[in-house]
Amino acid sequence: MSDLREFDVRSGVDEDVWQLSVTGTVEQSVTLSIDYLRSLPLETYTEDFACVEGWVAEDCAWRGVRVASVLELAEPTDASAYALVHGMDDEYACSFPLARLADAVLAVELDGEALPVDHGGPARLVPTESESDCWESIKWVCRIDLRETEPLAGDTAEELALSRIE
Repeated sequence: MSDLREFDVRSGVDEDVWQLSVTGTVEQSVTLSIDYLRSLPLETYTEDFACVEGWVAEDCAWRGVRVASVLELAEPTDASAYALVHGMDDEYACSFPLARLADAVLAVELDGEALPVDHGGPARLVPTESESDCWESIKWVCRIDLRETEPLAGDTAEELALSRIE
């Protein structure tokens, strides 16, 4: 654990009240419960998870919903081109081109079990591209904010994530 804020977020995660909101340049903002998210078609994505700190977790079997399925519910406008995906502490967010984000998985399971809070449950963003950085795999996803323009560097967590590496 690299800082107390991360610990506080983990201890405050409650699946019964957790929600995922999709907002911004959409026809209708939507808010989903974990039960609703799990009711959508699930698929499994298996890959090694390599951290910039140097460790690798081999053959992680993430099971979840393609982000494209969630975005369809909110009906992105034609102007939607980017998204800022937020973790529960709202300071940790990553920017993605919308087409790249659509291919990612919102994992609700890991290796056949419900995704534990320590690993980002109830829902964690898992980019499916081999070029993805580990810090883009956002734990405790709670909001996807669609935008017409690319978020500024200061809106994202790259600097925060890399500052946690010892």
